[in-house]
Amino acid sequence: MKSFGHYLKDYDSRNIQDSTFYGNDSSNELPLFVNCAGLSIAGVKHTHSIERGRLDYYLIYVLTDGMSVLRQDKWQELEPGSILIVPPNTPHKHRHENATASFLWVHFTGGDVESTLKRYKIGLFPSIHRTATVNNISNRFQKLFEGFARNDSYRTYDLAALLDRLLIEIGRAIGKRETERVSLSKSIRYVNENYATQIKIPSLAQMENMCMTAYNMVFKKQMGMSPTKYIIKLRTDNAKELLRTTNLKIREVGAICGYDDVNFFRKTFKKEVGISPLEYRERFSIL
Repeated sequence: MKSFGHYLKDYDSRNIQDSTFYGNDSSNELPLFVNCAGLSIAGVKHTHSIERGRLDYYLIYVLTDGMSVLRQDKWQELEPGSILIVPPNTPHKHRHENATASFLWVHFTGGDVESTLKRYKIGLFPSIHRTATVNNISNRFQKLFEGFARNDSYRTYDLAALLDRLLIEIGRAIGKRETERVSLSKSIRYVNENYATQIKIPSLAQMENMCMTAYNMVFKKQMGMSPTKYIIKLRTDNAKELLRTTNLKIREVGAICGYDDVNFFRKTFKKEVGISPLEYRERFSIL
């Protein structure tokens, strides 16, 4: 694998080795405009420095270990999957600790860059984002590289659309990583032990120091259902067990599982199981 770069414009008059200027441009004529993109492999241990910043936005997606960035006067190691976007006119330094350190990159500009990044919840450097372990970002970069080969009157617009898809994928991967990192063990354990009592979802969210919206979103992604649905499932599963293995009255089964209103218990059980508690007992009782 070798380093390479694709450039939208012809820069014959500039030095291709001078990355401070080569492919560097700023324009608000289009919502998104891709200047250049590529893959960089260190080759040797070195520090890359852009003292005065660039005119465009500089997006880096780290592929391997061995890369660090100067962030708030301190060198910070970047793990594979890290993403940073350096805004225009921002001094920037990153260094490669070994010859195999590598990253994908793209330089872009446009009138809608800020609103696009905000929409996809991607912050600018010094923010450093970490992405989910499994993602499609590299594939989106490959599509972007292929876009440079389509040298026709639509290429500029094609590249803009491909960049937008790349940014969407990055936003998705960042959000997925955040979901992966959040542990709901405290609230889930509480629900498992207390599902027959009155449980308020805001209290569960508070246990995990999260807002209701975020808690519901993370819970559903991790458990495959909403917190309310999960509580109902636990209650229903316990009710099924009691109906199969005991002679308790339907009212008593409902009360044990958290339903003081027997009619509400019957309605909820039938909705979840497809048959009433009495029918379930008649079919599946082992007594």
